[in-house]
Amino acid sequence: MSLARGIGHAPPCSVEKLGLRLIDSHAHLAEDRFDDDRAEVLRRAREAGVEALLIIGYNVESSARAAAIAQHGPSSASSDSPVLYATAGFAPHNVDEADEEGLAAITAILEEPRVVAVGEIGLDYHYDMPQREQRELFDRQVGLASEMGLPVVVHSREAEDDVVAILQQHVDGDGLAGVIHCFTESSRMAERAVELGFYVSFAGILTFRNAGDLRETAARVPLERTLIETDSPYLAPVPHRGKRNEPAFVAEVASALAEIHGKSAEEVAAITRRNARELFALRD
Repeated sequence: MSLARGIGHAPPCSVEKLGLRLIDSHAHLAEDRFDDDRAEVLRRAREAGVEALLIIGYNVESSARAAAIAQHGPSSASSDSPVLYATAGFAPHNVDEADEEGLAAITAILEEPRVVAVGEIGLDYHYDMPQREQRELFDRQVGLASEMGLPVVVHSREAEDDVVAILQQHVDGDGLAGVIHCFTESSRMAERAVELGFYVSFAGILTFRNAGDLRETAARVPLERTLIETDSPYLAPVPHRGKRNEPAFVAEVASALAEIHGKSAEEVAAITRRNARELFALRD
């Protein structure tokens, strides 16, 4: 991967009114922090140009809620809401919940309409959580994705070598596809992900003042292998720091990525939208 020109270091201005067409590839919209105004959040997302978004699960309860919300959403983008899709899986932080009954429940959710990926799954060595059990769970869920012909949404934190090793086995054997979400790892990790045929997804952290290294990494990832996300309700981008994050703010991520690559926000929106539709086989 070659270093792109035009790396920007200043926080982007607000772009919510630019008329972009966007896909938020990772939002925890099933969280109870959205229970009081989820319809309004979706309306604001649509006004900001979000055509579709993925509601992410991380255990049985959140995955079931994500699937239910997606299934009750519109089958095509309306004036009030983007098209909604869901994912299902056990995140590393929920490894203690992933017994046989729980994995069977996740498998059943993955067979429901509008559920398009296994995730969020992965490894997180930052916290004091059992690493061997994390690896076993991650490998099993990646295998499940391969069996079902679904892509994976991967969480990786301070676990680059083990994440790549597990993914590599399944890419080589099963043609696995997926994305490393909310990317904060090294440039070498990003390069290895692209070599695997994976996508790399960037969130609002790109706009943070102290994220120079991450912007350098984003410049090295070809836009053809890039997705954008909010990771709502977490990590609100500049100029919304300190607020609850929401899918409308993915426009700020597109703007930051455009500045980094020396492209227009419209170009970045179009490329990342196409990438998301290809990876998750979105047809609506």
